[in-house]
Amino acid sequence: MTQFVMSYDELPISLNSYIRPSARIVNGKALVHMYETKESKDWKKRFQAYLKREVARQKWDIELTKEGHWTLECVFIQSRTNQDNNNYFKVLCDSLTGIVIEDDKNVLVQTKRVLYDAKHPKFYAVLRPVDYIGIFNNKEAEAEFIVHNCSICNKKQDKCTILRKAREGRIQEDIEGNICKKRKG
Repeated sequence: MTQFVMSYDELPISLNSYIRPSARIVNGKALVHMYETKESKDWKKRFQAYLKREVARQKWDIELTKEGHWTLECVFIQSRTNQDNNNYFKVLCDSLTGIVIEDDKNVLVQTKRVLYDAKHPKFYAVLRPVDYIGIFNNKEAEAEFIVHNCSICNKKQDKCTILRKAREGRIQEDIEGNICKKRKG
């Protein structure tokens, strides 16, 4: 199975420390923009250096992540019980982009477990492709759909917009259950 494994001796920067607002007055109006903090830039720099080493060590190919969705399963070992692990996801995914993953819009982050160690906070994560393909639960379900619909249809599979959209995960009125209402043949 294709997967990328991370084990890092620091927790990601919390979203609370990742970006901050900055305001200034221009022509009598307050303009607010968000900026990345020095703390987050420093953490990302360290973590991305680690990621580059791991990409080489694991012989990871970022091209794999261009298609489909990917699950990032995380275990966080936090220093305190009042830390919010949901605040780690954005900086973590942003750091992976361009090194491990093509685009973080295709990453589904999951916290698998949270543990506590005041002296050694860290995290582990595994990136792997999801089992589903678009609207199909797995490759077998996609193959079954093709056998019962596409193989008896006059349309060519590579030209069928219904199949293409189904593989993209688009819900369509033309597919009900496992039946394509538009199959021709």
